[in-house]
Amino acid sequence: MDTIIRHAETPDLHAIGEFFRDPGVTRQTSQIPYRPQAYWHNLFNMDDKNHIQLVAESSGQILGLLGLQIQDNPRRKHCASFAITVHPDAQGQGIGKQLMSAMVELADNWLNLVRIELDVYTDNSRAISLYQGFGFEIEGESKCDAFRDGQLVNSYRMSRIRLPVATPKPEHAQQHKAHPGMTVRAFKPEDTEAVIRLWQQCGLTTPQNNPQRDIDRKVAINDGLFLVGLIENEIVASVMGGYEGHRGWVNYLAVAPQWQQYGLGRTLMEKLENRLAKLGCPKINLQVRSANQQVLAFYQSLGYQTDQVISLGKRLVQESANTPTPRSP
Repeated sequence: MDTIIRHAETPDLHAIGEFFRDPGVTRQTSQIPYRPQAYWHNLFNMDDKNHIQLVAESSGQILGLLGLQIQDNPRRKHCASFAITVHPDAQGQGIGKQLMSAMVELADNWLNLVRIELDVYTDNSRAISLYQGFGFEIEGESKCDAFRDGQLVNSYRMSRIRLPVATPKPEHAQQHKAHPGMTVRAFKPEDTEAVIRLWQQCGLTTPQNNPQRDIDRKVAINDGLFLVGLIENEIVASVMGGYEGHRGWVNYLAVAPQWQQYGLGRTLMEKLENRLAKLGCPKINLQVRSANQQVLAFYQSLGYQTDQVISLGKRLVQESANTPTPRSP
């Protein structure tokens, strides 16, 4: 689909009003049906310099809309909120990704925004996955946040934090804080709840994956490649490795936010690489979302390079984080 991303203009307001009359669009927003056209003219005020409004257009039709509202409070000028809608007929065609990419590029390279935030209904798994692909993390859940389809529904508050880039240190300077003395051992079944909490803290869980089932499947293999890091008997880091006889894999590398920048992730990766090497593993593969520049830089610092390949996948089991895990009687 030949789509262009551009700033909304006054002549677009009629099309935007028609766009929001679609029940599939209204349902995932905070709007209500049957708004008059004047309402949209007022909501999308083109004179508001703090409201950046992007549209995705194809063949003269508005297929998506993203509004980025920069805070005018002097103490929150580094923050912005946004809302995005994609027409149901255009979903799954990359419209949302194009709008998000344009917004993130503006926020990082032109607007110097540190925090971008939004609210999303907890059952909107497609949107949540899209946001997480751009580095957004779930901060909390608002109970009974909105009335929709005749019932109260919950929402997640999500945010993406871009910390200011630090001035590079000389090569001989210390790269990490003093090591806090982490011990590393193989995962035990009794670690399950603590590990899932850690993954949630680090934004590693996604709506389409059930972390409990991921752990159960890994434990069943019992290959000694699922490692956890502890400080004072508290699990603060994890990594789930794998090896099928040809390539090694890395999943669920996590370090608790309060212990990041201490080199714990590096330590875990070294332990995992050593174990894989002893198994005769010739190469390790891993996947990182292309928008997650911080994690990409971390792996590159460990010697990992971008392979010129396209990653393909086929889901054999359809499940979610809310899918109950079967238990033995």
